[in-house]
Amino acid sequence: MAKFGAIYLSIDVTKKSIEEVENVAAILVKQGYLFTVRYHQDSPWIQLYIDEPENVISYAKQVARIFPNKQTLGLAAYTVSDSVSFCYFQGENIIRLLQSGFSQERQWEIIEGEKQAWEDELFSKLTLEIGKIGMVSYHIQQIGVLLNLPGFGIPRQGEPWTKEVTQE
Repeated sequence: MAKFGAIYLSIDVTKKSIEEVENVAAILVKQGYLFTVRYHQDSPWIQLYIDEPENVISYAKQVARIFPNKQTLGLAAYTVSDSVSFCYFQGENIIRLLQSGFSQERQWEIIEGEKQAWEDELFSKLTLEIGKIGMVSYHIQQIGVLLNLPGFGIPRQGEPWTKEVTQE
């Protein structure tokens, strides 16, 4: 993976349906956003694919304002420069922002909010210490699998990877 960027919106798994996904897509189009919208039937998240990993935190803040009753996650990586970002919002409230390598090579540029339960386990395996300046040894795939985000992990046999909603 050379670059990856996505925003994830929480959905109600008891009511999960294509109608909710289509509704999110329609609202985004009205707001001027043309993100590819995907979902996987076993995930409580809708994926908004972003082709600009360096802008995921900025876009996630904007999406969180549009959908104040949802959780919003942002995940981005650019492997050429060892850049990575993770953001988590509950409505417009910042829960966690982490960014490394987008402005300053191989340095943490943003560390805000509450440390998440999965950070120590994941980052210790990947030799990345939050709050320390240094080399980023990172694999974004593991965060996606750990958080059950669509587009990561292995689908069950015969199950579609994702369903994609086109915006016209």
